[in-house]
Amino acid sequence: MVEYRRVEFLINPLKNRVWAVSMPDGEPLTDIMSVKRASFCIETKEQYWLNSFGGAYHLTIKESQPYEEEFVKFKEQAQQYMCISGYETAHLEYIGVSPLSSELIFDEENLFKKLNKERLEEFKRFMSELWEYVKEE
Repeated sequence: MVEYRRVEFLINPLKNRVWAVSMPDGEPLTDIMSVKRASFCIETKEQYWLNSFGGAYHLTIKESQPYEEEFVKFKEQAQQYMCISGYETAHLEYIGVSPLSSELIFDEENLFKKLNKERLEEFKRFMSELWEYVKEE
């Protein structure tokens, strides 16, 4: 008998749809092919998901945290602006999101070590604006 590895289909509880496939190593696949195949598996009650990059996986379904999908997209979008704005992608590790209020949470102590007070306030404004745009989509 073939032993299949497991993947989790992550469901956005705010939109009630698959937004990612979490691989056995924890890496979320958010590409359109993976997500569409996952949605198809749920609709047709399939037990296995075929990865477009290779491999068959036993599937499970998991409801993700509120705003988890949006936060992943936010970080992807933010990376595009980091070098343009003179920030480093490493600064993103000091940002989180509250699943209750949907507000960004900044680790100001660590960010202050990387940025001066003026740059920190600018960074927070810029990231907050981007966060609002991502949530609107």
